[in-house]
Amino acid sequence: MSYYAERLNVSPKYLSATIKRVTGHSVTSYIDRHTIPILKDYLNDERLSLTQIADMMNFSTLSYFSRYCTKHLGLSPSEYRLSLQPRK
Repeated sequence: MSYYAERLNVSPKYLSATIKRVTGHSVTSYIDRHTIPILKDYLNDERLSLTQIADMMNFSTLSYFSRYCTKHLGLSPSEYRLSLQPRK
C-alpha cells in the first residue's frame, strides 16, 4: 500500500480511508483483486524468472513474493508454474 500511496503523493492512512469510503473494501483487497491477474500472467510467461517477476511487481524480497503467491494462489510460484505444465 505504501508503494501506491507514495505514487499518488498521499499518506497510506489517507489512501486506505479513501478507498474504504469509496469502494467499501479495504485497500489491500482492492490491490489484491487487481494484482492477482497480473501475477498469473507473469507466472504464465516462462521467459520471466521468479526474481524478475518479484522485481517487476515491486516485492521487497523473493521470500515475500513467494509468501504472497502462496497466500493468494494456494501454491508457491514454482508450484503454480508446475501446475500449468501438461501432465505426461
